[in-house]
Amino acid sequence: MQNLPLVSIIIPNYNTELYLGETIESVIAQSYTNWELLIVDDHSTDKSLEIINSYVTSNDKIKLLMTPKNSGGPATPRNIGIDNAKGDYIAFLDSDDTWLAERLNFHMNFMLRENSKFSSTFRNTFSNPDEMKTEIVESMELKVYGYNDLLRKNLIDTSAVIIHKSIIGDIRFDTSVKFIAIEDYVFWLEILRKHDEKILVSKVDTINYRITGENISRSKYKMAKKFIDVISHFESSVFLIAYYFINYSILSIIYLRKKR
Repeated sequence: MQNLPLVSIIIPNYNTELYLGETIESVIAQSYTNWELLIVDDHSTDKSLEIINSYVTSNDKIKLLMTPKNSGGPATPRNIGIDNAKGDYIAFLDSDDTWLAERLNFHMNFMLRENSKFSSTFRNTFSNPDEMKTEIVESMELKVYGYNDLLRKNLIDTSAVIIHKSIIGDIRFDTSVKFIAIEDYVFWLEILRKHDEKILVSKVDTINYRITGENISRSKYKMAKKFIDVISHFESSVFLIAYYFINYSILSIIYLRKKR
């Protein structure tokens, strides 16, 4: 690819010293080279800052930013990252996930080819290192999700998303306490609703999504409650809220059965 667009990668971080170096290394290893990495630390109390600074001093493409105080979730750090991003494209990466080395190259190729401004890929879920993938198995198979599709269930993984900055505009992650662990879902819906945009999804694993005891989105009861909070934020009709919750429940059951 000639004249590669700059991709701004945003990592929100809080006390992930165990995984952070591996996450950063997966960005450095990208075959797509026109990127900047903005790591936004949320007042970590472990050795995260030492790790980040060791990379900042050795790589001028990596920058450290900090929240004014601990914000309690990734929304504020991600917003700071967006505000400071220089790229035309914004990519998100959680501090305990990793990217496959060809991820950006593959993703940007299909995004530019399809003239997409909002796109994502599939993920590989792992809990043990031997379950991690290292190579992308390319496919031309794509899915398209619109606003109404996403109201039924959040089908998008944050670490797999790339968005053109033009459709983000002044939209930011909601920092409300009730949306912690689901603020990304609200963000996607705000963008889709405002721009009548579609999400183009490649059915290819390009990220390794780590399952740990720290994953705050794993409690099914809590996530069901948060799902209702999100739908109530966008829809006022009790009937529509019930309709979308029934869809969410059915899709969740189908997903769990596929995982068995």
